[in-house]
Amino acid sequence: MELLTLNFFMYTVCGIWRPMEWTSFGAKLLYNIFTVVIVLSQYFMTITEFLDILFVVNNIDDFATNTLMFFTMMAVCCKATIVVTRRKEIYNLIQTLLEKPHKPQNKDEVAIQIKFNKFIRSCSLGYTFLATCSVTGLTVGSIINILHGHLPYRIWLPFNYSVRVFYILAAHQMITLAFAATINVGTETMVLGLFIQTCAQLEIFEDRLRKLIINKTTNNKYHGHAHSLNKNKTEISDYINYHLSIYKYAKTVNIVFNEVLFFQFFGSILVLCTSVYYLSMHIKELSAIVFLLMYTICMFAQIFVYCWSGNEVILKSASTGEAIYRMDWPSLSVTEKKELMMIMARTNIPIKFTSSFLITMSLQSYSSILKTSYSAFNLLQK
Repeated sequence: MELLTLNFFMYTVCGIWRPMEWTSFGAKLLYNIFTVVIVLSQYFMTITEFLDILFVVNNIDDFATNTLMFFTMMAVCCKATIVVTRRKEIYNLIQTLLEKPHKPQNKDEVAIQIKFNKFIRSCSLGYTFLATCSVTGLTVGSIINILHGHLPYRIWLPFNYSVRVFYILAAHQMITLAFAATINVGTETMVLGLFIQTCAQLEIFEDRLRKLIINKTTNNKYHGHAHSLNKNKTEISDYINYHLSIYKYAKTVNIVFNEVLFFQFFGSILVLCTSVYYLSMHIKELSAIVFLLMYTICMFAQIFVYCWSGNEVILKSASTGEAIYRMDWPSLSVTEKKELMMIMARTNIPIKFTSSFLITMSLQSYSSILKTSYSAFNLLQK
């Protein structure tokens, strides 16, 4: 069973994930060159936008619009760099889910896995559609800028350029933005998928443990505790290890994407403050803000994806103890009850994904970010 195929396909299209099954040296070399070109293009646009802010911008409107794209591109550079440099770690995460004890072992567990895979795919497609609408709006705005003799996005270059170079730069910016959007969508949906896979593993764990307890209860009823204990001596301890393995998987996901979460959240707060401020200052100029409005909505959705998926993991991991309590455990032996208590005690500390140990991925954090953005907006108005 393959996992997150749509997300890896997005990574492959935007040049930051060479398919593992490729064996041809020539194909690998060409794709590596493609990766270098894409990543350097992202960094080139980010650096030239920063230089424009540093050397050219001299009013609040230009600062607001330039800062939006600069922080967005900086986040894209971070995501692309993390995926390229931590390719092996990301691959190992997927392999972990495809091996025992995480791999589904019967048709019921396969059904659970398929249910979550379909849910992740649906969320990924929905988010991709939203991002496509945002990019379409930005592309229309870019074409309008080109027709007026301006580059789609302001940058600073240490030389004057001809009309031919102008069109080359304009085409480069639009293509770079398209790849940046794909990297953004691929990373957001990848993180969403890895988070939700934690929920899938917890549901498989509960189903597996429920069936084990039913079997043990039946054996105890007909053969006595001693026979059951000798026959299944290590089974519940195996489930303890499986439960701890799920926590270890979640911790590894957090470590791999820690910098991405950090840049995304702190960059998004600044972008949201700036964009809301700019929109409020030009609320009557509908034609000037419609594209930025679409971008701002997409940015709110971007943060929501992280917080909502993280919140689902918190709720699911915290509810595992309650799910165990509802099982038919009273007929188990004292030793087996103690082993179940060890699992329930672990669920008192739910799985939490954090941004550099500062922000927890939850709906409460999302609400706090909105409040912080609004407070900063009020400060900017003064």
